[in-house]
Amino acid sequence: MQFSFLAPLFAAAFAAIAIPILVHLVHKERKESIAFPSLMFLQRTPYQHASRQRIRDWLLFAARCLLIALLAAAFMRPVLARTAEASATSTGGTDVVILLDRSLSMRYGERWSAAQQAVRGRIASLGREDRLTIVPFDVRASAVNDPSGDAQLLRGALDSIRPVDAGTRLAPAVALARRLLGSSRLPKRELVVVSDFQRSAWDLGDEVTMPPGTAIVPVDVGQGPVVNRSVRAVETRRDLAAPGERVIVSARVINIGPAVKGAAVRLEVNGRVLETRMVDLPADAGGAVAFAPVAVPADGVPARVTIDADALTADDAFHFLLRRAPTLGVLLVDHGDAPAERALFVARALAIGDQPAFDVKAVRAPRATPADLTGRRLVILNDAGVPAGIGAARLLSFVRAGGGLLNALGEHGSSRSWPAEARPLLPDSIGAPVDRLGERGAVLGYLDRAHPALSIFGGTRSGDLSVARFFRYRPLGVREGILARFDDGAVALAERREGRGRVLTWGSSFDGLWNDLPRQAVFLPFLQQVSQYAAAFRPERAAYAVGESVDLAEGAAGESASVGNGRLSVRAPGGDRLAIGGPDAPGALELRERGWYEVRRSGAPNERPRLVAANPAPAELEFATFDPARLTNALAPDGTLATAEGTVDPVQRLVEQERTQSMWWYLLVVASLVLLAEGVLASRASRRRLQPR
Repeated sequence: MQFSFLAPLFAAAFAAIAIPILVHLVHKERKESIAFPSLMFLQRTPYQHASRQRIRDWLLFAARCLLIALLAAAFMRPVLARTAEASATSTGGTDVVILLDRSLSMRYGERWSAAQQAVRGRIASLGREDRLTIVPFDVRASAVNDPSGDAQLLRGALDSIRPVDAGTRLAPAVALARRLLGSSRLPKRELVVVSDFQRSAWDLGDEVTMPPGTAIVPVDVGQGPVVNRSVRAVETRRDLAAPGERVIVSARVINIGPAVKGAAVRLEVNGRVLETRMVDLPADAGGAVAFAPVAVPADGVPARVTIDADALTADDAFHFLLRRAPTLGVLLVDHGDAPAERALFVARALAIGDQPAFDVKAVRAPRATPADLTGRRLVILNDAGVPAGIGAARLLSFVRAGGGLLNALGEHGSSRSWPAEARPLLPDSIGAPVDRLGERGAVLGYLDRAHPALSIFGGTRSGDLSVARFFRYRPLGVREGILARFDDGAVALAERREGRGRVLTWGSSFDGLWNDLPRQAVFLPFLQQVSQYAAAFRPERAAYAVGESVDLAEGAAGESASVGNGRLSVRAPGGDRLAIGGPDAPGALELRERGWYEVRRSGAPNERPRLVAANPAPAELEFATFDPARLTNALAPDGTLATAEGTVDPVQRLVEQERTQSMWWYLLVVASLVLLAEGVLASRASRRRLQPR
């Protein structure tokens, strides 16, 4: 324990103690002169006069000095503050859990240093019976030590924590703190949250209240204005005006803070700076920066766009894989008797766009051969049945090996036209054509918009398939895998799995003969998405965000990865080696760092690696915050002790302590008693002086 004072300037009042000292020193008693006849002849005798000053009435003197000292001390408002040494002698301890935010935003400026200092301060104030646990958190949370009062051990645990590139979520950290404090056997509990309190982190989930009596201490290290520039995203598109495979790269740059003149934005390809653009960035706004076309190889090269370094260097570069646009190989098979223009609806729908994602090869069914399947991931049978040149067995093997089949039924789509070997590729039954021409056609009455094949129609501005009119169609007999129905309940689109492949059956045609769907604007997105889903075509993204997972079972453009025994060796951006997967499935790679991940087959260290680019999550780069008091109220809604010691000025803390102690009041009571005693002593001293001697 040690004394502190809220008004230490009143210590000057102690100088008033000099007043009673001077009064008692200069005070002289009156002397009476009495003439003695026998001493009359001595009056002319010279003598020396000795003057002596001494304090009389010591008790009165002490009372007056004490009175002044008590009054001065009372006005100084003393507080008996607790220290670490004093806490060591107290009974009962406090179980302290510190949630330490280590997300990417904590790298900004001096936030991480301030957070470390706050934790060290709390460690230094631990008493002998106190126990403390440090829980660093980002999108996940885990304790780095068991509850301990060893200051050296706790400082070592703190020094082992580093900020990471991940985002922020409070829910896992709060849930862990609740479990730790709920199992505590100490009489007092305290939760300290050290963070910049990003708004994106606010998602506490359910049951977040702390055990009763828990002190909530938010420590906000994110105060003050933020000035930051970042490369938030990169887009690539094919340069159609230039010969060969050339790609135009454009980057989106975000500026938080005042306007910037002449910021340098660079494009690096394979570690070499190809172009630098000087751009002006308005205050608190973003802008696009486009670079000159770049020639790239088919397999792609690592690239990044950078901007001048600032207080947060982690978002000053955006990594991405620069490559040619991947394409999905499609074999379009049309009936031999159909006019050639009937296949154009499908071919043109798949070829539309600046960067066509489909490489379509159209053939007539009688001319189709097994060689046509080479390099193809999807077969579209446009009312064609099984091509004799390919055969049912080969088509079935194609699907079971992972290929896709989109079968559009029409005049030649009855099950009788299919050989017995192809029955696994068909619905349970295919009905006779239903004629709805007299009713101005049927419409789609049901659409599974949650299904990946039709999810594009889930939004309000994505188009409406119900605008299409169907004049004839074949009802499909299926019990499961139903994706769409006509307005009379007949199944229009169904899915089934065969081996590793997908088969989608469409109860009408794609040629415009049985419906007007090819003449509607929704035909293009419908056909493209259904085709991509049937082929399991997922073009490998050029870049990912930290926190996402990458399915390593899929190679580029959705092709199955050749991984040998299924084991993959991954080198993280920081240099750590990871082993992913097993014999059955390679598994997924969780991205925890920004930069380049290198993926190789185990046992093949010299082969060219597959590159995966990881960048900070966009939400983590939004510096909007929430009031820490909101967290306090959420964790202690039932009146649990809630303070803000981490953000309150030390003087304010003393004020709160002084209110509970009120030592000044006791000093005034004692001063009143001393004043009464002084009055009694002064009266006695006066009577004593008046008595004749």
